[in-house]
Amino acid sequence: MKLKKVVLFISCIFFSLLVKADTDAVILTSKSAMSLSSATFLVDTGITIENGDVWVWGFRGSSQQGNGKQLVEQSNPPARVEFFANNGITIKQLAAGIYHIIALDEKGNVWGWGQNGYHEVSGNNSAGGYPNVPVLVLENKNVVMISAGEYSSYALTKSGDVYTWGNGVFGQMANGEREAKNDLYQIPREYFNNRPVVLLGAAYESGYAINDAGEVFGWGDDESNAFGIDNPTAHVYQTRPIQITNLPTGVSGKDIVYIAGGDRFTVFLTSSGNVYGMGAGSYIGIGMKPGVNVITPTHIKSDIDTLFCRYVGCVAIDKKNGLWTWGATEGSAFKQVYANKATERTYNGNLTKIDMGKEHLIYWNDEGKVYGVGYGAGHKFSQRTDESVNWPGKELDFVVDAMKRVYGPDYIPGQGQ
Repeated sequence: MKLKKVVLFISCIFFSLLVKADTDAVILTSKSAMSLSSATFLVDTGITIENGDVWVWGFRGSSQQGNGKQLVEQSNPPARVEFFANNGITIKQLAAGIYHIIALDEKGNVWGWGQNGYHEVSGNNSAGGYPNVPVLVLENKNVVMISAGEYSSYALTKSGDVYTWGNGVFGQMANGEREAKNDLYQIPREYFNNRPVVLLGAAYESGYAINDAGEVFGWGDDESNAFGIDNPTAHVYQTRPIQITNLPTGVSGKDIVYIAGGDRFTVFLTSSGNVYGMGAGSYIGIGMKPGVNVITPTHIKSDIDTLFCRYVGCVAIDKKNGLWTWGATEGSAFKQVYANKATERTYNGNLTKIDMGKEHLIYWNDEGKVYGVGYGAGHKFSQRTDESVNWPGKELDFVVDAMKRVYGPDYIPGQGQ
C-alpha cells in the first residue's frame, strides 16, 4: 500500500499570491479551510486529487485516464493515473477543459493528457491528438498556479510570468492572434505594464491576470461586457491583455484573492470576503432576466471564504462552511446546481473537499463520503446510469470503494490532498 503523502496545496482559489518587489518569492496571504481539489470544465468526467494522486472516472474516451489507453469504458471503476504514482510524482493542482487535463506537481512542473486537437495538452504538436500518458509541458519554471478554459491552458510562475497554450480563436492566448492551434507562449511582461503577475484566472474563453501593483487585466472573448466595457457588439475579441479599470469604489486589485469567469461574465472575491460580478446579469446571481448586461461590478455576496466560477455559474463557501450557488437555470442540468440569486444549499456532513466541473460538482465530507450534484452524463454519479442529480446529491460509493482497494480498507478519502 502506498504511504499517505503530505501535500501543500497551493491554488488561486485559496491564496492571494504576492510577489515582493525585490525578490521572486511568493507569499501566501490568505487560506481557506476548504480544499478545492480540481477546477475544471470537464463535462462528462469526474476527477480529484487524493493522497497526491490523480483519480479519474466517468467518460474516458479521449485519453482522460492517462494510463496508456485512449479509450477506457465509462462504466469501468475509477482509477488513479498510475504514471504519477509509479514515478513518485505528487500532484497538488488540477485544471481541465472539456476533454483535456493539466496537472501541477510539487516541484512546479506542469503535465497534460487527454484531447490535444488544439495543443491544449502538450503546448506543441509533437504529442499527437490524444496523449494517453501525461506529457511534460513546463519543466523547471517554478509554476505556482494553473488554470484552464474550454480548450485552453494557462500557467503562472513564481517569478510572475504567464504562459498560455491551446485554442485561441477568441484571443484566449493573448498572443495577438485568433488561431485555433497554438503552441506554448509566454505573454510578454510589457502587456502587464512591465510588472510581475501575482494572480491568474480563467473563464470559458478568456483569461485574467493581476500584477503586483494591483492592476487587473483580461483577454479573450469580452462577451456581454464581461470586462466591464460597454461594447457596441455582443462579442469583442481582445487578443492582447487589456486593463480592467472599473473596480468598485474602495477595491483595488491588491484586494482581490480570486478572479475568474464563465461564458459571458467575470466574478472576483476580495480578501474581506465580498464577491462582485459583471457581464451577463442572469449568470451572476443578482436575479436579473436574460439579455441584461451589468457593466459596473455588482455586489453578490458577503462573508465568502472560497469561490469557484465556471461556464454559467458559481459556487461559494462562506466563513461558516455554508455552501451557496448561483447562475443560469435554463438548459442541461443548470437548475439542479444553480439559482438566479445566491442560494444556500443543504449538503451531507461537514465539507472537506470540492471538485468542480462544467455543469456539476462533487463534494466530500469528514466521514469519507462523496456526493455528486448536477449533470450526470458519462456515468459520473453511477456506473450504470447518466441521471442528473439535485441537492443534497447522490452518494458515490463506487469512488470510495476504488480508493480503498488501493490505499487499504481503513483509508478515509476526502480529508485533504
